[in-house]
Amino acid sequence: MSRDQKNASFAYSLNLLRLLVGMQLITEDEFKKIADISAAYYEAEKICV
Repeated sequence: MSRDQKNASFAYSLNLLRLLVGMQLITEDEFKKIADISAAYYEAEKICV
């Protein structure tokens, strides 16, 4: 997977997580934990939310 694909996938996953937080289906704490896991998986170096 190319760097661009990883970045796009990571951004997409964060947006979906934000949607879940907005719908109160997950908490901010859960969001942060999942975002950290996603960042490691997609090898994201910087997270700007």
